[in-house]
Amino acid sequence: MVKPVVYIDVLFVINLIINYLLLWTTSKISKKRASTMRILAGAVLGAVYAVVMFFPAFKIYYTFIAKILFSMVLIAVTFNIEKAREFVKVLTIFYVVSFTFGGAALGLFYFTNVGAFIGALVSNGVIYFTLPWKVLLLSSMIAYIIIRITWSIIARKMGRENMFVPLVIIFDNKSICVNALIDTGNSLYDPISKFPVVVVEFNAIKELLPEDIQQIFSECSENDLNLISKIMSNSDWVSRFRLIPFTSLGKENGMLIGFKPDEVEIMEGEEKKDIKDIIVGVYNKKLSKDETYRALLNPEIIGLQ
Repeated sequence: MVKPVVYIDVLFVINLIINYLLLWTTSKISKKRASTMRILAGAVLGAVYAVVMFFPAFKIYYTFIAKILFSMVLIAVTFNIEKAREFVKVLTIFYVVSFTFGGAALGLFYFTNVGAFIGALVSNGVIYFTLPWKVLLLSSMIAYIIIRITWSIIARKMGRENMFVPLVIIFDNKSICVNALIDTGNSLYDPISKFPVVVVEFNAIKELLPEDIQQIFSECSENDLNLISKIMSNSDWVSRFRLIPFTSLGKENGMLIGFKPDEVEIMEGEEKKDIKDIIVGVYNKKLSKDETYRALLNPEIIGLQ
């Protein structure tokens, strides 16, 4: 029987690709941003670990505790996370993503004839496959789709009482607090900065806005582009305001006036989440008849989509 040969360079490259896909998917699912360089750094670290585990002399590194510790290091290198709760969340998502990717690949082996052409070698308790790039790509796509669908279902099945969160919007050393509905229909993004948008009623946020901007809404002139351009061009806050196109909220091809706040604080249970990369869109009507909520929060802001 001919034993499969494992080339270190091939082993490194395959694991580099796999780890990059795992970390990239974890970033997408958790909504925790990570630069390409940080994801690549994590992928390189993971690939080096896979190569080291192949040698019997380093068997201490393939113990259960060592693997857990290494995965924590991997997440710490890839993502800039300060809070323990958020770290555990991202780490858990990474494990789910890893298991799903592995399951998708094994599923292809069992339900197709791909397995007949794949060699395997066991070293230090780890199975190394000679994996064709087509199988790697296909299994990655299947796993990503499965995870996205599952994550969306979980978000939509949450109890309605968990779909409201208090927001504190801070702008020019002033702040207001509003109750926000986590709205899966709100997928608005600022076309310039690509920041997600939280939609807030004008009357709820009026006190934060400069008087010239208030004038636009008080006169119901938020659709008068000429007036908006004239007022904004003379405003001291022109760099903070922008126009956001939308096709919801009961209107086709509409425009929201939005602004970049100093910060938005979101209360998740007992923890506070400070967000700077966000845009506040001002809506000149009521969002809720009974004023149960006065803002619509893009679920991606808190990682629910």
